[in-house]
Amino acid sequence: MSTYVLTGGPVYSYVPSNESWQRFDGMLVDNGRVVSLHPGDAGAGVRRVDLGGRAVYPAFADCHVHLTDTGLFLGERDLSGVRSVAEFERRIAALPRGAFVLAGNYDESQWDDRGSATAVPLDAHFRDAVAMAVRVDGHSCVLNRKALAFVDLPPDVPGIERAADGAPTGRLFLDANWRAQAKVLSAVPEAERRAADKRATEVALREGALHLHVQFVGLPSRAAYAHEIAALRDAGPAKWYPKICERDPALAKELGLPYVGGDVFLDGSIGSGTAAVSEPYADREGCGHLMHGDAEVEAYFTAAEDLGISAGVHAIGDRAIEQCLATWEKVLGGKPSPRNRHFIEHFEIATPQQIARAARLGLFLSMQPQFDAYWGHPGAMYDVRLGARRARTMNALGSAKRAGATLVGGDDSPVCKLSPLDGMRAAANHHNIEERLSIEDALLMYTYDAARFGHAESHTGRFAPGYAADFVILEGDPIVSCSFDGVRVAQTFADGEAVG
Repeated sequence: MSTYVLTGGPVYSYVPSNESWQRFDGMLVDNGRVVSLHPGDAGAGVRRVDLGGRAVYPAFADCHVHLTDTGLFLGERDLSGVRSVAEFERRIAALPRGAFVLAGNYDESQWDDRGSATAVPLDAHFRDAVAMAVRVDGHSCVLNRKALAFVDLPPDVPGIERAADGAPTGRLFLDANWRAQAKVLSAVPEAERRAADKRATEVALREGALHLHVQFVGLPSRAAYAHEIAALRDAGPAKWYPKICERDPALAKELGLPYVGGDVFLDGSIGSGTAAVSEPYADREGCGHLMHGDAEVEAYFTAAEDLGISAGVHAIGDRAIEQCLATWEKVLGGKPSPRNRHFIEHFEIATPQQIARAARLGLFLSMQPQFDAYWGHPGAMYDVRLGARRARTMNALGSAKRAGATLVGGDDSPVCKLSPLDGMRAAANHHNIEERLSIEDALLMYTYDAARFGHAESHTGRFAPGYAADFVILEGDPIVSCSFDGVRVAQTFADGEAVG
């Protein structure tokens, strides 16, 4: 570790005592820690680093990322650019061959022909391999016949699409989808999964995302969770916040984690038509699905509160959000927890009343502003699935902030690009002007409030003497320009050392 002073550019930090961002003229760093925000405090002979007018901000967080999936679905396995059934079939045919063939991120809502992904090309080109393609939201997938045999799902598990003759088509939703994905991905060779983690971490650090809240979904045992968490040490010099996505607060406590959950699914997704909504979908039958009964959710929340573990759930539709809020109101007596930081992931289709109740309960709202940038504009997926009226009210960042809720930002990569700046840009440019955040509030989602969400605000997320020198150097200054347009990460630092 070295001692140096940053000069020649603005340094910004959130100051909780006056709830505002403040500008400083530099920062003195020693042994990976912030010593002072006054460059004049540097003694003679201290190395000076000239920022050349570039701006320094606290390093960013991504509060919801699927690390291994992000790395696996980079490059030729990334189907996000596909725009038709024919192109989907061509891209499937060109996938790398092996015992396991994987692809991800396809999104039929973006296809010009309004077609659907099927297992047909997987069967045609990879008869002797276990082949799977995962939709962009992760809530549905298609498998070839060999993969269906490999995962060996019970015939009565919810979510197996069947043809008129009763045979599985290869399209899976709900529990069938998660069971299949977990079994296939866990069978991918260890070396390939660890290489994927490293690729994803390199992407994150280049984008300024030093603090990564990694979601671990559907692993078979305590040992498997412990193994995956330990493997993060070798993925790269990020700072890790692993989330065990199980209704098991005791396991989190055993592994030394202050939080549990994240992708504990109360419902599904809008894109796959499985989010639990109170009004029917506009383009299909039904109102989605609740994944757990009220008693199961209450037992989970009660155990977490009693053990001192901050617990979270995935809730997208208003019906799932209602189940979450009603249960927390019962468990907490309608008041915030005195010691825990419980949270809701996504919180997309919330009514004004639900937003107010979440704020009163002190729940952290872990939201993904890029969802609106991808699917919120007129004629896009939300509009098609739910109708213009509901689409306009979704991902209500501004309303939640005005209600006093604490917002934290993530990208749900590989669902969206692993880029906090893209998330902040989306938050400041929400398609509904009333739901836009200020530049300062968007920054807060991915810095100081994200540190609070990770139980880490005593040592990172802002700059103060003794805090970790975790920062990004930006080309462009969003506070000065009142915009994230054109802003990019030049370098990322962890404990005073360049890591991306």
